[in-house]
Amino acid sequence: MNLINTEAVKKVNKTISVKILSGRAFLGNWVFLVNIFSLLISWHFNHSILWAIFHYIFGIYYLIYTLLNYRFADGGFMEIVHTYI
Repeated sequence: MNLINTEAVKKVNKTISVKILSGRAFLGNWVFLVNIFSLLISWHFNHSILWAIFHYIFGIYYLIYTLLNYRFADGGFMEIVHTYI
């Protein structure tokens, strides 16, 4: 006699896996967006494809570095956004 309803267990496992995947997809989208911003900012300041690729790989670290060095102090971020839109 089987006391566990296998259909219910499969349904719960499927629901849990969908929630986990949607959370990963959400995080992946934000990481992609941050990397694109770092690529655009790198190109704006350096005009070098190699530096842009390097800064795309290390996206969040480059954005933190840029913020700590006051490169957006004069409102330069919106200038960069308007340049590419």
